[in-house]
Amino acid sequence: MDRPYLGKLDYTDPLYEILNSHVCPGISNPHFHVNRMSSRRVYKYTEEKTRIAIVGKFFNPDDPRQERILRIKGEYDNLQTIRAYGFDTFPNYVVRPIARDERIGLALIEEYIDGRNLDYYLKRAAYEGDGFSLRAGLSRLAFFLYALHARTGMKSSVDLDHVNAYFRKVLCKLSRQRVISQGDERTYLKLMDKWLNRTLLQKAKGVIVHGDATPTNFIFTKKGDVVAIDLERMRNGDMAYDVGMVCGELKHAFLWRTGSPFASEPFINHFLRMYSDHFRDQKKAFREITFRNPFYMALTELRIARNDYLDWDYRKRLAYEALECLRWGLRLR
Repeated sequence: MDRPYLGKLDYTDPLYEILNSHVCPGISNPHFHVNRMSSRRVYKYTEEKTRIAIVGKFFNPDDPRQERILRIKGEYDNLQTIRAYGFDTFPNYVVRPIARDERIGLALIEEYIDGRNLDYYLKRAAYEGDGFSLRAGLSRLAFFLYALHARTGMKSSVDLDHVNAYFRKVLCKLSRQRVISQGDERTYLKLMDKWLNRTLLQKAKGVIVHGDATPTNFIFTKKGDVVAIDLERMRNGDMAYDVGMVCGELKHAFLWRTGSPFASEPFINHFLRMYSDHFRDQKKAFREITFRNPFYMALTELRIARNDYLDWDYRKRLAYEALECLRWGLRLR
Protein backbone atom coordinates (compact mmCIF):
# COMPACT_ATOMS: atom_id res chain seq x y z
CA MET A 1 0.00 0.00 0.00
CA ASP A 2 1.36 3.41 -0.96
CA ARG A 3 1.77 5.71 2.02
CA PRO A 4 1.92 9.39 0.99
CA TYR A 5 5.22 11.01 1.94
CA LEU A 6 4.74 14.26 3.84
CA GLY A 7 8.37 15.33 4.29
CA LYS A 8 10.57 15.63 7.38
CA LEU A 9 9.33 16.32 10.88
CA ASP A 10 10.19 19.90 11.81
CA TYR A 11 12.60 20.41 14.71
CA THR A 12 10.16 22.86 16.28
CA ASP A 13 7.30 20.38 16.31
CA PRO A 14 6.68 19.26 19.92
CA LEU A 15 6.54 15.68 18.66
CA TYR A 16 10.20 15.91 17.60
CA GLU A 17 11.49 16.04 21.16
CA ILE A 18 9.25 13.13 22.15
CA LEU A 19 10.58 10.97 19.33
CA ASN A 20 14.13 12.10 19.99
CA SER A 21 14.00 11.13 23.66
CA HIS A 22 11.94 7.93 23.41
CA VAL A 23 12.89 6.47 20.03
CA CYS A 24 16.42 7.59 19.20
CA PRO A 25 17.99 8.89 22.44
CA GLY A 26 21.54 8.04 21.31
CA ILE A 27 21.33 9.68 17.88
CA SER A 28 22.65 13.19 17.36
CA ASN A 29 20.20 15.40 15.41
CA PRO A 30 17.94 12.64 14.12
CA HIS A 31 15.82 13.27 11.04
CA PHE A 32 12.34 11.76 10.97
CA HIS A 33 10.64 11.20 7.62
CA VAL A 34 6.84 11.23 7.79
CA ASN A 35 4.33 9.13 5.86
CA ARG A 36 0.57 9.19 6.27
CA MET A 37 -0.73 5.73 7.19
CA SER A 38 -4.46 6.48 7.04
CA SER A 39 -6.97 9.29 7.11
CA ARG A 40 -7.54 8.69 10.81
CA ARG A 41 -4.59 10.76 12.04
CA VAL A 42 -2.13 7.86 11.88
CA TYR A 43 1.43 8.48 10.67
CA LYS A 44 4.66 6.55 10.24
CA TYR A 45 7.93 8.17 11.32
CA THR A 46 11.23 6.74 10.05
CA GLU A 47 14.56 7.94 11.42
CA GLU A 48 16.91 8.66 8.51
CA LYS A 49 20.16 7.15 9.87
CA THR A 50 18.99 4.13 11.82
CA ARG A 51 15.84 3.41 9.75
CA ILE A 52 14.01 2.86 13.04
CA ALA A 53 10.30 3.27 12.34
CA ILE A 54 7.40 3.98 14.67
CA VAL A 55 3.72 4.77 14.29
CA GLY A 56 2.02 7.80 15.83
CA LYS A 57 -1.71 8.01 16.47
CA PHE A 58 -3.44 11.29 17.22
CA PHE A 59 -6.88 12.41 18.35
CA ASN A 60 -8.73 15.66 17.83
CA PRO A 61 -9.48 17.23 21.26
CA ASP A 62 -12.33 19.20 19.66
CA ASP A 63 -14.09 16.10 18.33
CA PRO A 64 -17.61 16.19 19.81
CA ARG A 65 -17.66 12.39 19.87
CA GLN A 66 -16.21 12.02 23.35
CA GLU A 67 -16.73 8.27 23.34
CA ARG A 68 -14.46 8.03 20.31
CA ILE A 69 -11.78 10.18 21.94
CA LEU A 70 -11.80 8.06 25.09
CA ARG A 71 -11.52 4.91 22.99
CA ILE A 72 -8.51 6.24 21.07
CA LYS A 73 -6.82 7.50 24.21
CA GLY A 74 -7.37 4.15 25.89
CA GLU A 75 -5.40 2.10 23.37
CA TYR A 76 -2.08 2.74 25.10
CA ASP A 77 -3.34 1.09 28.29
CA ASN A 78 -5.02 -1.70 26.31
CA LEU A 79 -1.73 -2.61 24.66
CA GLN A 80 0.06 -2.64 27.99
CA THR A 81 -2.65 -4.84 29.50
CA ILE A 82 -2.55 -7.48 26.77
CA ARG A 83 1.23 -7.58 26.57
CA ALA A 84 1.28 -8.41 30.29
CA TYR A 85 -0.51 -11.66 29.44
CA GLY A 86 2.57 -12.84 27.54
CA PHE A 87 1.95 -11.15 24.22
CA ASP A 88 5.24 -9.28 24.46
CA THR A 89 7.07 -12.21 22.86
CA PHE A 90 6.73 -13.90 19.50
CA PRO A 91 5.12 -15.78 17.74
CA ASN A 92 1.89 -14.28 19.13
CA TYR A 93 2.68 -10.65 19.71
CA VAL A 94 0.97 -7.35 20.43
CA VAL A 95 2.67 -4.21 19.20
CA ARG A 96 4.69 -2.31 21.87
CA PRO A 97 3.46 1.14 22.95
CA ILE A 98 6.28 3.61 23.52
CA ALA A 99 4.89 6.94 24.72
CA ARG A 100 1.89 9.26 24.71
CA ASP A 101 1.25 12.94 25.32
CA GLU A 102 -2.33 14.15 25.47
CA ARG A 103 -1.20 17.79 25.55
CA ILE A 104 -0.49 17.60 21.82
CA GLY A 105 -3.25 15.14 20.98
CA LEU A 106 -0.85 12.19 20.82
CA ALA A 107 -2.75 9.06 21.82
CA LEU A 108 0.37 6.92 21.51
CA ILE A 109 3.48 6.15 19.58
CA GLU A 110 4.16 2.46 19.02
CA GLU A 111 6.71 0.34 17.25
CA TYR A 112 6.25 -0.30 13.55
CA ILE A 113 6.21 -3.96 12.52
CA ASP A 114 6.99 -4.84 8.92
CA GLY A 115 4.93 -7.56 7.29
CA ARG A 116 1.78 -8.39 5.32
CA ASN A 117 -1.70 -7.99 6.73
CA LEU A 118 -4.48 -10.50 6.21
CA ASP A 119 -6.03 -8.43 3.43
CA TYR A 120 -2.93 -9.07 1.30
CA TYR A 121 -3.62 -12.81 1.44
CA LEU A 122 -7.33 -12.28 0.84
CA LYS A 123 -6.58 -10.40 -2.37
CA ARG A 124 -4.19 -13.11 -3.55
CA ALA A 125 -6.77 -15.80 -2.89
CA ALA A 126 -9.58 -13.89 -4.60
CA TYR A 127 -7.65 -12.62 -7.62
CA GLU A 128 -4.82 -15.14 -8.07
CA GLY A 129 -6.30 -18.33 -6.64
CA ASP A 130 -3.67 -18.54 -3.89
CA GLY A 131 -5.81 -20.26 -1.30
CA PHE A 132 -2.80 -22.01 0.28
CA SER A 133 -1.26 -18.78 1.61
CA LEU A 134 -4.59 -17.58 2.94
CA ARG A 135 -5.23 -20.86 4.76
CA ALA A 136 -1.77 -20.66 6.30
CA GLY A 137 -2.43 -17.12 7.48
CA LEU A 138 -5.84 -18.06 8.89
CA SER A 139 -4.26 -20.96 10.79
CA ARG A 140 -1.78 -18.59 12.41
CA LEU A 141 -4.51 -16.09 13.20
CA ALA A 142 -6.67 -18.83 14.73
CA PHE A 143 -3.79 -19.75 17.05
CA PHE A 144 -3.29 -16.11 18.03
CA LEU A 145 -6.96 -15.56 18.87
CA TYR A 146 -7.15 -18.86 20.76
CA ALA A 147 -4.12 -17.81 22.84
CA LEU A 148 -5.67 -14.40 23.52
CA HIS A 149 -8.97 -15.90 24.63
CA ALA A 150 -7.48 -18.80 26.59
CA ARG A 151 -5.09 -16.59 28.59
CA THR A 152 -7.74 -14.04 29.48
CA GLY A 153 -10.67 -16.35 30.26
CA MET A 154 -13.04 -15.42 33.07
CA LYS A 155 -15.42 -17.41 35.25
CA SER A 156 -18.34 -15.04 34.71
CA SER A 157 -20.68 -15.18 31.72
CA VAL A 158 -20.58 -12.47 29.08
CA ASP A 159 -22.57 -9.27 29.44
CA LEU A 160 -24.66 -9.02 26.29
CA ASP A 161 -25.85 -5.46 26.95
CA HIS A 162 -22.94 -4.02 24.97
CA VAL A 163 -23.69 -6.29 22.02
CA ASN A 164 -27.37 -5.34 22.18
CA ALA A 165 -26.57 -1.63 22.17
CA TYR A 166 -24.00 -1.93 19.38
CA PHE A 167 -26.33 -4.01 17.18
CA ARG A 168 -29.02 -1.35 17.57
CA LYS A 169 -26.53 1.43 16.82
CA VAL A 170 -25.42 -0.26 13.58
CA LEU A 171 -29.02 -0.86 12.48
CA CYS A 172 -29.97 2.73 13.26
CA LYS A 173 -27.20 4.05 11.03
CA LEU A 174 -28.09 1.68 8.21
CA SER A 175 -31.70 2.82 8.46
CA ARG A 176 -30.67 6.49 8.34
CA GLN A 177 -28.53 5.73 5.30
CA ARG A 178 -31.54 3.93 3.75
CA VAL A 179 -29.49 0.79 3.23
CA ILE A 180 -32.29 -0.99 5.08
CA SER A 181 -35.91 0.11 5.48
CA GLN A 182 -37.63 0.75 8.79
CA GLY A 183 -39.55 -2.47 8.27
CA ASP A 184 -36.27 -4.31 7.73
CA GLU A 185 -34.88 -2.74 10.88
CA ARG A 186 -37.76 -4.16 12.92
CA THR A 187 -37.12 -7.59 11.39
CA TYR A 188 -33.43 -7.46 12.32
CA LEU A 189 -34.31 -6.41 15.87
CA LYS A 190 -36.73 -9.32 16.29
CA LEU A 191 -34.03 -11.72 15.13
CA MET A 192 -31.50 -10.08 17.44
CA ASP A 193 -33.81 -10.57 20.41
CA LYS A 194 -34.18 -14.26 19.57
CA TRP A 195 -30.40 -14.62 19.40
CA LEU A 196 -29.73 -12.77 22.66
CA ASN A 197 -32.22 -15.03 24.43
CA ARG A 198 -30.39 -18.17 23.36
CA THR A 199 -28.75 -20.09 26.19
CA LEU A 200 -25.51 -20.61 24.25
CA LEU A 201 -24.97 -16.86 23.99
CA GLN A 202 -26.05 -16.08 27.55
CA LYS A 203 -23.88 -18.75 29.18
CA ALA A 204 -20.72 -18.12 27.14
CA LYS A 205 -17.82 -17.31 29.45
CA GLY A 206 -16.18 -13.93 29.11
CA VAL A 207 -12.70 -13.35 27.71
CA ILE A 208 -10.81 -10.30 26.53
CA VAL A 209 -11.58 -9.83 22.83
CA HIS A 210 -9.59 -7.82 20.34
CA GLY A 211 -12.87 -6.17 19.40
CA ASP A 212 -11.84 -5.07 15.90
CA ALA A 213 -10.60 -8.26 14.26
CA THR A 214 -10.47 -6.88 10.72
CA PRO A 215 -7.95 -8.02 8.06
CA THR A 216 -5.78 -4.90 8.38
CA ASN A 217 -5.33 -5.27 12.15
CA PHE A 218 -3.15 -8.40 12.03
CA ILE A 219 0.37 -8.35 10.61
CA PHE A 220 2.13 -11.52 9.47
CA THR A 221 5.92 -11.34 9.52
CA LYS A 222 8.32 -13.29 7.33
CA LYS A 223 9.34 -15.35 10.36
CA GLY A 224 5.81 -16.62 10.81
CA ASP A 225 4.76 -14.36 13.67
CA VAL A 226 1.33 -12.79 14.12
CA VAL A 227 1.27 -9.21 15.39
CA ALA A 228 -1.96 -7.56 16.55
CA ILE A 229 -2.44 -3.80 16.23
CA ASP A 230 -5.30 -1.34 16.80
CA LEU A 231 -6.67 -2.47 20.13
CA GLU A 232 -8.88 0.61 20.61
CA ARG A 233 -12.01 -1.53 20.89
CA MET A 234 -10.56 -4.19 23.20
CA ARG A 235 -13.01 -5.23 25.93
CA ASN A 236 -14.51 -8.18 27.76
CA GLY A 237 -16.80 -10.28 25.60
CA ASP A 238 -17.59 -13.59 23.94
CA MET A 239 -14.69 -15.26 22.14
CA ALA A 240 -17.14 -15.84 19.28
CA TYR A 241 -17.23 -12.06 18.81
CA ASP A 242 -13.67 -12.07 17.41
CA VAL A 243 -14.18 -15.35 15.58
CA GLY A 244 -17.42 -14.16 14.01
CA MET A 245 -15.84 -10.89 12.94
CA VAL A 246 -13.08 -12.73 11.09
CA CYS A 247 -15.70 -14.93 9.40
CA GLY A 248 -17.81 -11.90 8.46
CA GLU A 249 -14.77 -10.20 7.00
CA LEU A 250 -13.96 -13.32 4.99
CA LYS A 251 -17.50 -13.40 3.63
CA HIS A 252 -17.28 -9.73 2.63
CA ALA A 253 -13.81 -10.01 1.12
CA PHE A 254 -14.83 -12.69 -1.37
CA LEU A 255 -18.35 -11.45 -2.02
CA TRP A 256 -17.02 -7.97 -2.79
CA ARG A 257 -14.17 -9.13 -4.99
CA THR A 258 -15.69 -12.13 -6.75
CA GLY A 259 -19.45 -11.64 -6.46
CA SER A 260 -19.80 -15.18 -5.17
CA PRO A 261 -21.53 -15.77 -1.82
CA PHE A 262 -19.95 -19.22 -1.62
CA ALA A 263 -16.28 -18.51 -2.42
CA SER A 264 -15.47 -17.74 1.22
CA GLU A 265 -17.06 -20.90 2.68
CA PRO A 266 -13.98 -23.19 2.49
CA PHE A 267 -11.88 -20.55 4.24
CA ILE A 268 -14.49 -19.83 6.92
CA ASN A 269 -14.75 -23.54 7.66
CA HIS A 270 -10.95 -23.85 7.76
CA PHE A 271 -10.63 -20.95 10.19
CA LEU A 272 -13.35 -22.28 12.50
CA ARG A 273 -11.74 -25.72 12.58
CA MET A 274 -8.24 -24.36 13.17
CA TYR A 275 -9.52 -22.25 16.05
CA SER A 276 -11.50 -25.12 17.60
CA ASP A 277 -8.64 -27.60 17.22
CA HIS A 278 -6.69 -25.80 19.97
CA PHE A 279 -9.28 -26.74 22.61
CA ARG A 280 -9.07 -29.90 24.66
CA ASP A 281 -12.51 -31.01 23.49
CA GLN A 282 -12.29 -30.05 19.84
CA LYS A 283 -15.72 -31.32 18.78
CA LYS A 284 -17.51 -29.51 21.60
CA ALA A 285 -15.62 -26.29 20.91
CA PHE A 286 -16.39 -26.45 17.19
CA ARG A 287 -20.07 -27.08 17.83
CA GLU A 288 -20.46 -24.26 20.35
CA ILE A 289 -18.47 -21.72 18.32
CA THR A 290 -20.30 -22.69 15.13
CA PHE A 291 -23.68 -22.19 16.81
CA ARG A 292 -22.76 -18.69 18.07
CA ASN A 293 -20.82 -17.64 14.99
CA PRO A 294 -23.74 -16.68 12.67
CA PHE A 295 -24.92 -13.94 15.05
CA TYR A 296 -21.55 -12.20 15.29
CA MET A 297 -20.82 -12.86 11.64
CA ALA A 298 -24.08 -11.13 10.66
CA LEU A 299 -23.30 -8.20 12.96
CA THR A 300 -19.96 -7.83 11.17
CA GLU A 301 -21.62 -7.84 7.75
CA LEU A 302 -24.03 -5.14 8.88
CA ARG A 303 -21.13 -3.17 10.31
CA ILE A 304 -19.32 -3.28 6.98
CA ALA A 305 -22.48 -2.33 5.06
CA ARG A 306 -22.38 1.11 6.72
CA ASN A 307 -19.30 2.10 4.68
CA ASP A 308 -20.28 4.55 1.97
CA TYR A 309 -17.15 3.86 -0.10
CA LEU A 310 -18.80 0.59 -1.09
CA ASP A 311 -21.21 0.38 -4.02
CA TRP A 312 -24.80 1.09 -2.98
CA ASP A 313 -26.24 -2.14 -4.39
CA TYR A 314 -23.45 -4.14 -2.77
CA ARG A 315 -24.17 -2.60 0.64
CA LYS A 316 -27.80 -3.66 0.35
CA ARG A 317 -26.75 -7.13 -0.72
CA LEU A 318 -24.39 -7.44 2.24
CA ALA A 319 -27.18 -6.40 4.60
CA TYR A 320 -29.39 -9.08 3.03
CA GLU A 321 -26.64 -11.67 3.52
CA ALA A 322 -26.57 -10.70 7.19
CA LEU A 323 -30.33 -11.19 7.42
CA GLU A 324 -30.08 -14.66 5.90
CA CYS A 325 -27.19 -15.49 8.21
CA LEU A 326 -29.27 -14.59 11.26
CA ARG A 327 -32.20 -16.66 10.04
CA TRP A 328 -30.10 -19.66 9.06
CA GLY A 329 -28.20 -19.66 12.34
CA LEU A 330 -31.39 -19.86 14.38
CA ARG A 331 -32.18 -23.17 12.69
CA LEU A 332 -28.97 -24.78 13.99
CA ARG A 333 -29.53 -27.34 16.77
